[in-house]
Amino acid sequence: IITTPASAAVSSVVCFLCLLMIKIHLLPLICYTVLCLESALCCASSLPNNSKLVQVQVVHRHGDRTPITPMKNEEVWKGVLPEKEILEKISKGTKVLREGEEMAHGASGFGCWGKLSSLGVLQMIKLGDRLREDLHSINGIFSTDQLKTQNLRVVSTDFPRTIQSVQCLLVGLFPDGVPNGECIEIDVRHTNKMIPDPQPRRYKLQEDLEKELAMHPDIIRKEEEMYDLAVQVSKALVDVLADGASAVSFGIGEEKEGVNDSNVPGVNAAKPLPWGQLSEITKCLRVRNLLPVEISHEMQEKISEHAAWRWFSMLRHPILSSIAMDTMVSEIIQNAHKGRDGNEEFYPLHIYSAHDSTLIGLMCALRLEQPSQWPEYASALKIEIFEVECEEENNSSGFKRIRRYCRFSLNDTILSCTVGGASSEAVCLDELSSVLYSCRNGIEV
Repeated sequence: IITTPASAAVSSVVCFLCLLMIKIHLLPLICYTVLCLESALCCASSLPNNSKLVQVQVVHRHGDRTPITPMKNEEVWKGVLPEKEILEKISKGTKVLREGEEMAHGASGFGCWGKLSSLGVLQMIKLGDRLREDLHSINGIFSTDQLKTQNLRVVSTDFPRTIQSVQCLLVGLFPDGVPNGECIEIDVRHTNKMIPDPQPRRYKLQEDLEKELAMHPDIIRKEEEMYDLAVQVSKALVDVLADGASAVSFGIGEEKEGVNDSNVPGVNAAKPLPWGQLSEITKCLRVRNLLPVEISHEMQEKISEHAAWRWFSMLRHPILSSIAMDTMVSEIIQNAHKGRDGNEEFYPLHIYSAHDSTLIGLMCALRLEQPSQWPEYASALKIEIFEVECEEENNSSGFKRIRRYCRFSLNDTILSCTVGGASSEAVCLDELSSVLYSCRNGIEV
């Protein structure tokens, strides 16, 4: 199993862990454990002084939206949507690349539900403006006039709110507008690979794991503790939910089997709504001071915290985290490797417009530390790729090897990565690739 030199102590630990994993049917994790133990020295607590930024990849959540769950007082919610003229203006200079019809998903919403709000438009323009300032201020590829459309690749899930969100971001990124004759393509052909809960799931193993993890004793115990709150809040929402509310289905480990009819009547007060749905409804109501009097801000915060705990608890599972976001993680890693020989198509800036579930899925798959808060609207996970000249050991010729390092941050707060076995601010790209690919390749889905 071990193919590189390792100390006797590490070898003994590895052998013990391997035997233990085989015994408890966790053989796919062996490669990950071995590589983590042996790659710890390739991580850095901080970046060297001679590091040079060569690429930035940004994965952002869409801006503020209306509830996905249908509500009463529909006219009130229509009133928070941006005018048609605004949407036409922000789409200028962009082209959506799509194959076939729009993506169907329980969280996409219908009518005025699940749509980007006027507040969301402002949030995303501000994010684009802040990103432009950050890219121009750091020492690297964007320190001069290099922020051009040909240096940019944009990908989005095929949801109206994510497409419009990235169009707004581009307004802030290019305040003078896209140059005449140029067009920024927004690729929406990869939705199922950008969310951890596609409908249906891409792998049977993921379906089985979600059901299994939902019955884990820790989850069950916590659900029992929170049950009365779920019932209380669900009852308080009955008078504001429209018909079809109970038909909405999305989320890791929470999707309702066989519920697809949008005409299903409102919520059954005796059975609480799923946590993801409770969180999204109460969040949208709270932003607009529309929470029912029976639901306090403290109750809403507890709901959001529990929903976040549930998502992170399930997606932290080493196998689920490896398969739920495997394709997107692979693309991010491949992007980071490109441009070394000058013969590949290389984009210094990648922008992915997605969802909170995308950010959580990626943070778990990339083994990043858990943030203190749920990723709010317009949150951005930034992946910075740096090049560092490193002298090879036992090298008398003075040849220097170029290594690439990854640094991760959420809303400008650095997130440590534990892929190397220790918490590190920066991780070697080669080692990150090796660990993640080896872990994923050992799993039969």
